[in-house]
Amino acid sequence: MHNWLQQNPKNVCVIHCMDGRAASAVLVSAMFCFCHLFSSPIPAIQLLNSKRPGIGLWPSHRRYLGYICDLIAEKPIHPHCKPLAIKSVSLSPVPCFNKQRNGCRPFCDILIGETRIFTTSQEYERMKEFRMQEGKVLIPLGVTVHGDVVLSVYHMRSTIGGRLQAKMTNTQIFQIQFHTGFIALGTTMLKFTKPELDACDSPEKYPQLFHVTLEIEIESADRQTDLTPPWENFTTKDINATPPRPPPRLLPHPHTPVP
Repeated sequence: MHNWLQQNPKNVCVIHCMDGRAASAVLVSAMFCFCHLFSSPIPAIQLLNSKRPGIGLWPSHRRYLGYICDLIAEKPIHPHCKPLAIKSVSLSPVPCFNKQRNGCRPFCDILIGETRIFTTSQEYERMKEFRMQEGKVLIPLGVTVHGDVVLSVYHMRSTIGGRLQAKMTNTQIFQIQFHTGFIALGTTMLKFTKPELDACDSPEKYPQLFHVTLEIEIESADRQTDLTPPWENFTTKDINATPPRPPPRLLPHPHTPVP
């Protein structure tokens, strides 16, 4: 995008996505940071939101914009290639997603990209229900991941009916997205407070000071890959937003009302 816009002042980039909001907004905000207009995600998002209100980015979107800022910083932080073992995930205090509003019956899905590689989901009767009195939820995992990771925890519940008629439904408790390469070597714990979690749409179900902790271990050997990372052969030191041009305009989706 940057190379195309720099080739000719008349060149234009049109950016769109399914809803005209999240994916497009992340790309445009990343472009602001990539061109050194901003050194952190917040002002980039604020500028975009002033031109295109209601974009509604999740905390993980801001996390990934932070990765872009790290890559183009004066002293760039390049991601490492070491796999990461997630030993367990804990939720504290216990969120209230069951019908009695005193606990939850959680399971965890882990995806790399869009592919689910691991789940703790089992038959309903075998799933442990955690109560508030226990203080926290602890889910052992023991799975190794690399690259873009999505970790989601759901509450499993059974609809009204007998054992044969009952149906299982899942309600998402939270979601986290991160890239293993940007986790500092030697890190053994990752803690996420509620404002750092995605998909927490029912505030009344989360106790005060709710947080999530991942117990992790970064492996010593690099993961072999056939692809050369783009940052190895591309310098961002001299990239800037000149020649002066208006900020990229995010066009609304045809079905999205214009404010």
